[in-house]
Amino acid sequence: MGDSKVVIRHPDEFPIELDLKKTDAILQPLSSLQLVCHSNTAFLSGESIAIKIPSVSSQLEVNGTVESCEHIHNGYELGITFNSDALMRIRMLEQLCYIQRYRNHVLTVEGRDISDQDAALEWIGKYAHLFPSGSE
Repeated sequence: MGDSKVVIRHPDEFPIELDLKKTDAILQPLSSLQLVCHSNTAFLSGESIAIKIPSVSSQLEVNGTVESCEHIHNGYELGITFNSDALMRIRMLEQLCYIQRYRNHVLTVEGRDISDQDAALEWIGKYAHLFPSGSE
């Protein structure tokens, strides 16, 4: 069996906050799901970080482990993995980003100003089955 990763690319239009966490915790097995996002700061592979996306959810914070950090022309591209406890939370947080992106798209392209709830219902009906799960 290969070590294939399932990737969710974080939409750049939603600023992401990445903060280094000091931890002595023993690393738990990580899921096959990897969040890929842009960062202005370099992180080391194996470092624990706290992830927040305040414009989408001011309350939700998810902890992950930096798996990769590659220098790109305007910063760094991070690959972040999660233990099973954080997997559902990061998927939920990223789905909120994609639902908001869908809501903005519908307003711009179709001229429909729909509620967050209606956007969620439409997005779930159209795209939820395509969203990466990372479950084995």
